Amino acid sequence: MKTSSINLAEQYGELIELLELQLEERISPDQFARLEAIIRGDSQARRLYLEYIDLHGMLYYDTAAPHVSSESVSTDAVATDAVATGAVAIETPTVIETPTVKVAPSSGTRPSRRRQSASYVPAALSCLALAAVVGLLAIQGGDHIEKPEIVERPILGTEDIAATAPDRLPNATPEGGRRHGPVQINPVGPKAPAIVQAGSNFEGRTIERVYNAWEGGPAPRATPTSTPHVGNSNSEIVAFINRRIREGWQDYEVTPSPTSDDSEWLRRAYLDIVGHIPTGEQAQAFLTSKAPDRRERLVESLLDDEDYVRNWTTIWTNLLVGRSNPREVDRPALKKYLRESFAMNRGWDDVVSEFISAQGNHKENGATNFLLAHVNDQALPATATTARLFLGQQLQCIQCHDHPFNDWKQKKFWGFHGFFSQMEVESVRTEVALVDSGAIPEGIFFERRNGLMEATDPEFNGRRFRPEDVNDQTRLRKELAELMTTGETTDVAQAFVNRIWQHFFGAAFTPVVDDMGPHAVPSHPELLDGLTRSFVQSGYDVKQLIRWVTSSEAYQLSSQFSKTNQIDDPAIGQMPLFSRVYVKSMTVEQAFDSVMVATRVGDALGSDWDAVERERQRIQRQFVMQWETEDNDEADLFDGSVPQALMMMNSPLIQTALDSSKGTYIGRVVRSNRSEAEKIEAVAMAALSRRPSAGEIAAVRQLARSGERHPNFEKGFSSSLEDLFWAYLNSNEFILIH
Repeated sequence: MKTSSINLAEQYGELIELLELQLEERISPDQFARLEAIIRGDSQARRLYLEYIDLHGMLYYDTAAPHVSSESVSTDAVATDAVATGAVAIETPTVIETPTVKVAPSSGTRPSRRRQSASYVPAALSCLALAAVVGLLAIQGGDHIEKPEIVERPILGTEDIAATAPDRLPNATPEGGRRHGPVQINPVGPKAPAIVQAGSNFEGRTIERVYNAWEGGPAPRATPTSTPHVGNSNSEIVAFINRRIREGWQDYEVTPSPTSDDSEWLRRAYLDIVGHIPTGEQAQAFLTSKAPDRRERLVESLLDDEDYVRNWTTIWTNLLVGRSNPREVDRPALKKYLRESFAMNRGWDDVVSEFISAQGNHKENGATNFLLAHVNDQALPATATTARLFLGQQLQCIQCHDHPFNDWKQKKFWGFHGFFSQMEVESVRTEVALVDSGAIPEGIFFERRNGLMEATDPEFNGRRFRPEDVNDQTRLRKELAELMTTGETTDVAQAFVNRIWQHFFGAAFTPVVDDMGPHAVPSHPELLDGLTRSFVQSGYDVKQLIRWVTSSEAYQLSSQFSKTNQIDDPAIGQMPLFSRVYVKSMTVEQAFDSVMVATRVGDALGSDWDAVERERQRIQRQFVMQWETEDNDEADLFDGSVPQALMMMNSPLIQTALDSSKGTYIGRVVRSNRSEAEKIEAVAMAALSRRPSAGEIAAVRQLARSGERHPNFEKGFSSSLEDLFWAYLNSNEFILIH
């Protein structure tokens, strides 16, 4: 029986009070120790803690903004005091809204366009308790946990102690000291090693422990302290992947699933690489091939297919600006830029650099549309989205306070945000341009949770741009792009490798694909590090990375599992071992395109790219409108909701596609000279990329001969084929990637 929200509020009232003290930076060492004890001793409290932190970050991210006007504060005084003390008490100035031609959205020293009362966030925090309790109730009643449970938190390295007040130290004792020694974690599964021993080196910092972010799963290894040997050739890199994955199977005594049959692998490869299933003829040709390297050949042909370009253009357009069309964004220009980049197989570092540093007219330079979609609220969304998509780091939480689980400081967000401080938007009629003003701010000011103001300079990975280091010719966004993409291994490369791995396997190396960092220990750190370095050495070659991943032993496995690898299930919070390919839902685009390929209802659209795309978008809106969430967000996956099912069963598109009297695929099959068995096989190949079973053939023949629908056998058989095709298209086997 579920606990009532009132009982939960009473039970965790102390936790919520301590959480508010922590977020407001008023927590004492004794209170922190009590908070830590509550979280360690109660799994529900840990989940509530995570929900509360997440909701708090979302609330502040959506409503908070700097309030300091450069005109109302003496720059010299603020800069001097900020450098000397690190904090300045400044009253929030009154913001006067005035019309302007230029929008300068990103500087922390400029007034917010959406002003917030200084007491708004602390007062609103009381609402988070109820929301978090509701979230906890949902978790208690369900058998699927969406958010990973975090059961440990790291201790700051010794180099951080001097800069941290004693009452702010994680794991601080009442006497101002620090507790030592690793905390025992009880991972699930045999031979589960301790995560990190005392004194281990984690990402260059000496720490005493890191926590396991995987809910109830086996403990992941610590980040490697030495560079793994990968090799240079493709075969060596694939062997490295196989070796590291096999080590995980051996450590946890997991037996992998058998190799998938050709039909299962074929369908998966098509959906992953080009975004739709193969045609019946393509499936038939592959399944009859005896070439030992037929899988490698297929991958090469798919990478050269124009649908590879369209698929990845669609994926990244949705990631960059969403499925809707934000104001001042030229979506066709953005898609054209992406299409050309993927067609030319440009290095991902070059693409990312242009997205970050792009300027000019949004129609002429499609790369500008990424930042133009996120310049609202003084470009705070641009800062957070850039970090999430290209660095794999969610910094929005530390916009308003230090990270609760690692040593990321609030200053990290604002230092990163400072690189966008020159960015301005110029609008003339329907034309929009993204430019850099040339003005370098004296300081980026931000407010601490205790109400004090601090100042920082643009800073990334230790490179800081002080006012005396720059001039009017310095373009901070260009400097940032170079810093992000320079080095033997970069966060840009690691984030992309992690995202590609998730795309092909259904699970990333980290619990959340775009939330990497010291708080998210990867499941296979050596593999992630080695694959990232190889990706950088390849020149950020996207196609080469896809070749390595699809050639790996793990990608050849079946999605079927047994008792020998039943534990390997990230859907319930377990750390992925990749002993099988995890089942994924199609995206809305994959579902639509696969229906179009299977039924050939779109053959009359022609071969012109733009004409086909316009018609595709027109028809696809039927899917997307039905799949919007109650918050008006666009759905990403086909999750089997009632509107989705009704559309697949009864929409005009499906009805037309399954009408054998029209010029569709099923019509051509019905009117062909094939035998009954061959016609049934053609339908199965078109929908499911496999041959029908003997039972399926017998069932269709029996239905046709029953005479219940058509006295004429030929018409009865045609109708039965239509029914079979309809059943295939509405089956889980069709709509899932497996």
